[in-house]
Amino acid sequence: MKSRWAGIWAGTAGLACAAAFGTDADYVEAAAFTQTVSVTFSGATATVSNGAGAGVAVLRDGANVALTSTVAGVEVRVSGTASPGSLQIGSSQPIQLTLAGVDLASATNPAIGVWTSNRCFVVLAKGTTNVLADGAVNAAGGAFYGSGPLTFSGPGRLAVRGLKKHGIYGAEAIRIRDGEIEVSQAVSDAIHASGTFRLDNGTLKLAADSDGIDADAVRIDGGALAIASVLNGTRAIHCDGAMTVGGGLMDVAVRGAQGKGISATDLTVDGGTMLFRLTGDAVVATVTNVSTNGATVATNVYGNPSYCSAIKCGSNLTVNAGTIVVTHSGLAGKGLSADGDVTINGGTLDLFTSGGNSAAFTNADKTYDVAAADCLKADGTLRILGGTVRATSTGAAGDAISTEGAAIIGVAGITNTPYVEVATRGVRVYLSGSNDGAAYSNPKTFCAQGNVTVNGGTFRATTVNDGGEGLESKNVLTINGGDLEIVCYDDCINAATNITINGGRIYCYSTGNDAIDSNGTLTFNGGLIVASGTTAPEEGFDCDQNTFAIRGGTLVGTGGASSTPTAANCTQRSVLYKAVGTSGTVVRVATGGNDVLVYKLPRTYSGGGGPGGPGSTTTSMTMLFSLPGLTNATYSIVTNAVVSGGTEFHGYYVGATVSGGRTSKTFTASSMVTTVQ
Repeated sequence: MKSRWAGIWAGTAGLACAAAFGTDADYVEAAAFTQTVSVTFSGATATVSNGAGAGVAVLRDGANVALTSTVAGVEVRVSGTASPGSLQIGSSQPIQLTLAGVDLASATNPAIGVWTSNRCFVVLAKGTTNVLADGAVNAAGGAFYGSGPLTFSGPGRLAVRGLKKHGIYGAEAIRIRDGEIEVSQAVSDAIHASGTFRLDNGTLKLAADSDGIDADAVRIDGGALAIASVLNGTRAIHCDGAMTVGGGLMDVAVRGAQGKGISATDLTVDGGTMLFRLTGDAVVATVTNVSTNGATVATNVYGNPSYCSAIKCGSNLTVNAGTIVVTHSGLAGKGLSADGDVTINGGTLDLFTSGGNSAAFTNADKTYDVAAADCLKADGTLRILGGTVRATSTGAAGDAISTEGAAIIGVAGITNTPYVEVATRGVRVYLSGSNDGAAYSNPKTFCAQGNVTVNGGTFRATTVNDGGEGLESKNVLTINGGDLEIVCYDDCINAATNITINGGRIYCYSTGNDAIDSNGTLTFNGGLIVASGTTAPEEGFDCDQNTFAIRGGTLVGTGGASSTPTAANCTQRSVLYKAVGTSGTVVRVATGGNDVLVYKLPRTYSGGGGPGGPGSTTTSMTMLFSLPGLTNATYSIVTNAVVSGGTEFHGYYVGATVSGGRTSKTFTASSMVTTVQ
């Protein structure tokens, strides 16, 4: 039967071209369709009422109907039920196809095939339900097939099953302006557009053995879209090029291993709400590379993880507005991931991953590794310049936010945005070695392989297990402003090369390590810093290269020990106060009756850390403090005082009333760095 009809639409199909279409041209309301051809199916037959006369040729074979139109302004109106039955339309002009309650199950062709290079306006008539399904023999590729642009509108309902390949196939563009459309079954993609897919409004519910939507470009501006992706390696939305989300509601479930909610080259989110629920696992495949150089053969066998992700961009991800919510419980699951840059200018991101880690494997660099969960990961530069980002990973070795490049938080001069809240709850995972040489995969709360710059906004970070650091740079870390509060087991702030703090308000509390730790230099030029490291040998401020410069700002840090500021590099005086430290004790530093520092100790320090040596409780705490007002004057240190009123920032008081206590020490800040014990 297909060969019998092939010539009817072969000529019109040959006119197909991938022409872009404008907004006005997509509105059936702007076109005039004055001639109606009605096709009514009934069992094994079909009736055609041809209101277009000789301009439309009609061919019937039982309940299989073929129409060929050579005139403009034709509406084809379809209704009735037939199984098997089908409708094929060829036209050299734009047409309107009105589905007015039709139920077709085709045996050897698309249930409806539109063969034209021009636009087909598919109108779902109000109050109607339309059902289409193809059979196991359908070379056209879809239960609903269009060789030209397809535009769906109208308030009716369309249900499609693609039993041969795709549910709805468009050889060019597919646009959905309205209607309720469901593809409940497709052997391949639910909706496949060789050009652009666009959703303005309406409701889409899609399920398929392959992708939910597959297109070269995707734009979603409204409507409600629900996609279930259940098989391994499938994608709810697969976009070979750029994808834009400007509005609407998207609800995506991904259950297959290595599955993707959205896979696109570039994704820009300008609005809407995107909900992702994922349970698919990561898969570690074995890769064998064999290279031959003359008689020499080198073989490298390594593990290559492939992840299940809510969003995976081959290039860049940009979020300007809207809401993205990700809940991922699969093994080593990913939330948002980009091979290029991630830029967040606005919107709200709530990201939660709870999956565990894979077994250890040897990676391409010939080192042991595991696949673990990430909430947000960039291979390029990460910019969080606005909006709200909340990311929590509870799985072993799981990361909240990480980037292979540089990271920038906030915009200079803007103090109240963005809001970033990150947390890890998983334990570190052993990889190899023993004792001090043991290697682990550690959870990362916020980590960049490149530079980290914080210009402003609010940053909150928490960890609970060994190996988790708060804010980490594998190179240079600079804080110019912002409100930072970090509570974690390991170092709260850590950098491999240099830490410079120029401003901001910073609180760091480590339950198992240093508060602020630079493996290179450490410089304070401004800001308010309250830092609490744990007992000896851990420190409030740890500067490994011993180039520790204090040139401004207000800082107070406690620990079992502390690095000593480098006097030659300092322009602001500082004091190292060594004494017993008991949680809740108020330490008051005053001169001439005026308070210089009022600070309530955050914890009890006991055992070692001072001149008494290991096990001593006499000088178990080292407090380092520095303020712009310190001069070559005599000061008293009063402990066990009572404080009330004023303003407090994690134990640091301003404008408070202080009374009582006893004077434990007096000293003169005669040097750039003064030690009191």
